[in-house]
Amino acid sequence: MRSLCLTIEVHWDKYHSTLSHPNAQAMRRDLNPYTPRCRPLAGAIVLHGCCVLLATIGVITSGRARTHADEPSKLEVRVEAPVTEVLQAVKEVTQDQIIHGTYSYDKERILYGAQSAGEAHVFGRWQGQGTVFYKVANKVLSPRYFKDSEDIGTISVRYVVQEAGPDGAILQIDAVFVDARNVHHSSLGNVESSEYAAIQEHLRSNQAKRLEMEQQQTVRATPTPAGATPSAPSQSQPVSAPLTAGVAQATVPEMQKRVEDLRHQVELRVKDEGAQLKAAPFHGAATLQAVPAQSEVLVVILSPYWYGVETEDGHRGWIHHSQLEPLP
Repeated sequence: MRSLCLTIEVHWDKYHSTLSHPNAQAMRRDLNPYTPRCRPLAGAIVLHGCCVLLATIGVITSGRARTHADEPSKLEVRVEAPVTEVLQAVKEVTQDQIIHGTYSYDKERILYGAQSAGEAHVFGRWQGQGTVFYKVANKVLSPRYFKDSEDIGTISVRYVVQEAGPDGAILQIDAVFVDARNVHHSSLGNVESSEYAAIQEHLRSNQAKRLEMEQQQTVRATPTPAGATPSAPSQSQPVSAPLTAGVAQATVPEMQKRVEDLRHQVELRVKDEGAQLKAAPFHGAATLQAVPAQSEVLVVILSPYWYGVETEDGHRGWIHHSQLEPLP
């Protein structure tokens, strides 16, 4: 923040030294022949104007929200799921009472106390399209992964969901910490990526539950042959050994191939030295750590250019897809 310093110097010593002289009045005029006789009034006006100027500057400075944000770390990704499912997952995350990806104390790496909110004044009113959600945590002390956060304040997270076709949605997440002095501290990207990971987990869980319910409804809707009585298979009923062996021989190779295919999809390897694990899916995000070449990572989130991964030592972050390759 720039400061303005206004210095006023008044040199009275030479002026007062003439007061005892017999020709004091003439000498005062000689000191400044252009000074009018109403100099005391002019001086008062100048001093009053300076005070008004300083007061105005103080009001403007105090009313403006100061910021330590170089560039907000907004996360924007396309989610391959119907917008209704994405909205449900985001709503559940806003109600989980956690700000993901940050904490205040090393002994407790989860920040509880967040609440779902209808608005967050720090973001202003949303003017774009889509559905907006907010999550706010008050009285948070020096949260990690916000720029220069060393005070108590409030964390606000905003989620914007926009429809992108019948089976897709655009999700935007941004977070900011505002301390007690009204200084804004931008997120380094860890909160946004962690909130997105939580949304993905809820989305997968909801989809699994939906598929299970659909299968149960399909079983119930299957008609029972006339004269037959539906009954659950008994564990005491023997199963012929040849049938069991045949089923095993037919399914085990297929299952092994399926597992191998899935393994190659979700497990990748770092190509070369210099790969960086980022806090968010963009090059300007904070670097969490360097990942050695030939290290294996588990893919947990897919996006067009960045993969959300978990390293062998348990750290999570983002790596650009060009730095990864399939396992041999």
